[in-house]
Amino acid sequence: MKRVKKILKSIILLFSKIELFKFIFGIEHVVRRLRTCRPYLITPILKNNGAQIGNDINFKGNYTFDNVYGDESSKGDFSNLTIGNKCVIGKNVFFDLTDQIILGDDVGIGAQSMLMTHMDIGRMPMSEYYPRQKAPIKIGSGTFLGAHVIILHGVELGTCCVVAAGTVITKSFPDYSLIAGVPGRLVRNLNENTKVQL
Repeated sequence: MKRVKKILKSIILLFSKIELFKFIFGIEHVVRRLRTCRPYLITPILKNNGAQIGNDINFKGNYTFDNVYGDESSKGDFSNLTIGNKCVIGKNVFFDLTDQIILGDDVGIGAQSMLMTHMDIGRMPMSEYYPRQKAPIKIGSGTFLGAHVIILHGVELGTCCVVAAGTVITKSFPDYSLIAGVPGRLVRNLNENTKVQL
């Protein structure tokens, strides 16, 4: 019991430090801390800064949250992030919060995946041909993304999809899709009795 109290006290102290530094240095400090903080602190930090986070999330750690501040569409918090219940988020996942990212329940995201809600080449000469685009990403309940998957803006994945490692998703797919390739394409439709070997 004494050990539990000591652990709780250290968690409260660390969380208080993060909030104090947020007050002094702004949301940038929170974004930097989320890259290196312990996984058990991620849920309370995100919730306290506007994200909608479900129960029993397994965060592995080392996340990058881009465009929380400094972009023309930035809200200065994590309110563009919604994660359902019982999700597993692998290490080093990149979240672009220019627009909404919505994960349903029981979603699995493999290590080093990227969710990109916008495309903007800035002031480069090609910007007249490729203007800024942004749109939300929605991933249905029960969907699994392998490692190194990239999902681009405007994509909606249905429920219980499986995305092979290294796939780049440029368009939406319906429920029970097995998706692979660059760009991602439908390999076949799955059903609840299908066993998948990637």
